[in-house]
Amino acid sequence: MAMITARQIRAARGLLEWSGDDLANKADITRGQLSKIESDLVQAQERTLLSIADVFDKHGVEFTEGDGVKLRQQDVRVFSGKTGYRQFLDHIYITLKNGGRIRQFNMSDSKTAAFNDEYLQAHYMRMGQVDNLDAKVLTADGDTNFQTDYCTYRWMSKDDADLAPFYLYGDYYMIPMYESSHKRDWISIRSKLLVERYTKQFDRFWEKASVPKKHKSK
Repeated sequence: MAMITARQIRAARGLLEWSGDDLANKADITRGQLSKIESDLVQAQERTLLSIADVFDKHGVEFTEGDGVKLRQQDVRVFSGKTGYRQFLDHIYITLKNGGRIRQFNMSDSKTAAFNDEYLQAHYMRMGQVDNLDAKVLTADGDTNFQTDYCTYRWMSKDDADLAPFYLYGDYYMIPMYESSHKRDWISIRSKLLVERYTKQFDRFWEKASVPKKHKSK
């Protein structure tokens, strides 16, 4: 389920000075549905919450821990800790639910081992059901910790192991920041220019990367 609460929905509407009808129309739900969701009278379906979150996201609203809500001053986001990681996963799905491109550079799936719970597995399942998803992962030579079926994996040269990792999804460029195994931030920047440049870099390394044994590449 998306990390958004009834209190956050009400607060976000207040920030944007929207009526219930305004949000219902933009999210393609009925006014009655929205009233029940905001009153916690029903458990909203995931796709409904994602639709509402997507609308707010496009209008500059950011959801924070503890039912927090704020307006983004710029399109740079910092996702912190376990809660932030779940919000980051939701943002990936919202961005790519209708298809798109993922490029994961010098990042092993094992880096998320501390957050490998039911939420992450549910995220893998929903991403695996997205049509027209083009997902490629460049990871360290010898790494066989492949968590997803929708990604194609290749091994980078050991000589490139110290290169800075990054993750591209849609028009977003993400930099992981690891202070320890449990204290992590993910910094996401919306920039078509950055994504275009780093995609070109990724493609160069992809062409000379090796295909892991027993793992077919697209």
